[in-house]
Amino acid sequence: MGVLSLKNPFHDAEVRPHQRAVLRALLWFTCSAVLLFAVMHLYIGDTWLAVAELCLVGYAALLLYVLQEMDRLRTRSLLFIVPFFVVMMYALASPENGLTVFVWVLLVPLLSHLLLGRWQGMLVAMVFMMCAGVIFVFKFEMTPGMPGLIEVVHISLCAIAIFGFSYVYEVSRERTEEELRRLALVDPLTGLPNRTRFRDVFARERQRYLRHKTPLSLLVVDVDHFKRVNDTLGHDAGDMALRFVADILSGRIRKTDIAGRLGGEEFGILLSGADIDYARPVAVMLRDRVRLRPFRYHGQDIALSVSIGIAELGRDGLDFRSVFAHADRRLYEAKASGRNRVVG
Repeated sequence: MGVLSLKNPFHDAEVRPHQRAVLRALLWFTCSAVLLFAVMHLYIGDTWLAVAELCLVGYAALLLYVLQEMDRLRTRSLLFIVPFFVVMMYALASPENGLTVFVWVLLVPLLSHLLLGRWQGMLVAMVFMMCAGVIFVFKFEMTPGMPGLIEVVHISLCAIAIFGFSYVYEVSRERTEEELRRLALVDPLTGLPNRTRFRDVFARERQRYLRHKTPLSLLVVDVDHFKRVNDTLGHDAGDMALRFVADILSGRIRKTDIAGRLGGEEFGILLSGADIDYARPVAVMLRDRVRLRPFRYHGQDIALSVSIGIAELGRDGLDFRSVFAHADRRLYEAKASGRNRVVG
């Protein structure tokens, strides 16, 4: 069975609820707190910084208005968080602001990792924290007797610690999320993709068909007389039989194909780039492989067989429901004609 990656560290098509919530909170903070700072800086005569902050507030208000319609949220977050940090760096460099303004640097690793994920968050955080360090070196003289040296050390070490903790947290969160996603898409008994994942792959292949007319065939496979195995040998034998069939189906197809468990003793196989003429001998080969390879249970050989129905995308419909219905009907034709058959 082909390797179907569930993870891409730079992929942002999926909108995660926590990222939307964090971005919304940041936008509201910008519209309120940064607006307050803009008024204060305008009052003390730091006009350019006030103008930059007002522009950022307007940008935040616009994004807040269209937030619900955003799909590529990580890209949108990057398009806001970069100017947000740029204005922050400008505020750090402003001669009107003293040493305590550098405490805002602590926000950089937190927001970067929460909004952008592990890799983009780490890169953005490193860039802007290094910028903050350069600004500090040029703005203040790093001498042993300088005022607030202890405070500088406190802020620096705290920023480094928050950067490290944020990164470790994001790594742990991503791994946990990935494991939960994997468990949600994999059949726990056989290790094959479950029906949800199977339909997701079908939808992806369907888009290929619509764009490039790449053929796709669906095989619906059912274990013959499976109830008899459960009734005579017990459910443990039935589970082992399902794993046995799953191993044969997944091990005898191409890496570009996918075998999944659709439920009970029913399996599905998607043959990418294959029309029904190609799929038919593949189905016959799988049927024969199950029939000829003995299934051993507690030293006893148990004869197993499968019936298979075949359908082709386009020829038998343009959606999963239609294609599956045709394959399923042919599966039952195979069973009605004596089982251990291929129809399609």
